[in-house]
Amino acid sequence: MNTKGIAKSCRRSLDEDQLHGMFKRFDKDNNGILTRQELNEAFSKLGSKFPAWRTWRALRHADANGDGCISEKEINELVKYALKRGYKV
Repeated sequence: MNTKGIAKSCRRSLDEDQLHGMFKRFDKDNNGILTRQELNEAFSKLGSKFPAWRTWRALRHADANGDGCISEKEINELVKYALKRGYKV
């Protein structure tokens, strides 16, 4: 068995609080808004094979006002979306 397979089997799912905190850490300018770029970086860090596509899908799911960003009011929907996808670390 290779080490890549071992690492994958040791990964664990993130819970709601962990995902929320992880997304908040990607708010680089601490303005309470996650931009498309910040979301893309977050999904990349989470191991998404296609972070730009995942970002687009997340925005379609969680961006209630359609401004292309995730605000503090919308972050809970983003977390729910990511939880459904079973992201792990």
